[in-house]
Amino acid sequence: PELENSDFAGDAKSICKFCRDHIYLGKNLVNLSKRDKGFVENKRLAITTHDADIKGMDKLLEPIFGEYQVAFVSGGMKDLARSGQLLKYWDIFIDPDGVVARDVTARFINGYVPLSRDEDLYDERILEGEKSEKKKEELIEQIGENIPKTFEHIANKALNPKKSGNGYCGIQALGILKADVDQLGLLMSCGLKKEQFTISRLATLSRQLNFYFAVYLPHLLKTDPSFKDTYTVFAGGDDLFLIGPWNRIIELSILLHKTFADYVCHNEEVHFSAGISIHKPHTPLDKLSDAAETAIEKSKDEGRNRVTLFSETVDWDELKKLTEIKDTLQTWRDNELINNAMIYRLNDFITMAELEKQIITDKEEIYLDDMECLKWRALFSYTTARNVGKGLKGEEKNKMISKFSKVAAWLEEYGSKLKIALWDVIYNYR
Repeated sequence: PELENSDFAGDAKSICKFCRDHIYLGKNLVNLSKRDKGFVENKRLAITTHDADIKGMDKLLEPIFGEYQVAFVSGGMKDLARSGQLLKYWDIFIDPDGVVARDVTARFINGYVPLSRDEDLYDERILEGEKSEKKKEELIEQIGENIPKTFEHIANKALNPKKSGNGYCGIQALGILKADVDQLGLLMSCGLKKEQFTISRLATLSRQLNFYFAVYLPHLLKTDPSFKDTYTVFAGGDDLFLIGPWNRIIELSILLHKTFADYVCHNEEVHFSAGISIHKPHTPLDKLSDAAETAIEKSKDEGRNRVTLFSETVDWDELKKLTEIKDTLQTWRDNELINNAMIYRLNDFITMAELEKQIITDKEEIYLDDMECLKWRALFSYTTARNVGKGLKGEEKNKMISKFSKVAAWLEEYGSKLKIALWDVIYNYR
């Protein structure tokens, strides 16, 4: 059955009732997630029997399975509750101050969706890159107060202002983050002493884990300006699936690891693995999901309590150290102590250093051509002398070359894992 001239039809002349209901649910969930302290209308989610007397069109047109009606209401449920027709009545809104409703059941199912604001109209990053005038107009028209941001708008937020103040640099890309708690089944079955192994304690453990993903995480995204452009595909139970600007997603993964450790009181047996993949915004959602799933599986296969990024798997302490290395490389570049040629040349040295590691550990036959990679230290010294501290002279240049030589130690220690630090710098400045 179709509806003519429905507000939910968009540019179409008509829409079927099922499609209208899906759009109705999605829009109302987003509208509740945007509510702030100044929001007057206090709608809540009611699930009733199909024959409940709910006035107007603010409900499903086709009840679920023909039995359950869903509506977003502002109250007036007492009569339905007395008659037994009100099955569930939830407040699904998380207050920015962290206050939870007490008069009804709080159920956090709407996650966080980044919405357009007036300031987005003045963000010139949307015009960056090779876009036709028609495409630019389309992107601008998609910006409106409290309208969910598209993947393209989210990807644009990854751009960084140039040091000169003219324009932006970096890649316009999405970061896809998947994470879940390691060996949850083992924790549930063996994590409690025999005398403490009760249904109530298992339920409490499950509920407390869910609160981190379903309550704390959406609240963090809503209140921390650094992560306000992160889209929640799902977050609850013991896992999450987030989409955001690629560089903010990397920062977010590090913060989540820290806050989760705090949340479980630094219990070394309770941790999560994560996978991050980076894509252009027009990539189909199933491809995004599959790539991040492959990354998290790699983290699990290599020992858990790890993160995979740029196809390299490291533990969380290594990621922290590699982030510090990234910051050092970025500072050197910003201060023009190293140039772009040297940064890109490091890519070659990473490949050679990793091949050297494989040759040393490989018990198979080694051919002469394979030993070409052993020259990387000599090539590194030569390239360093030519490209590091170009604007410096004498003792200052020698000091900078000496300081940069620590990169050789990083290459020996991390091998191909150093890509995590290097590619972050390259992608932020490309």
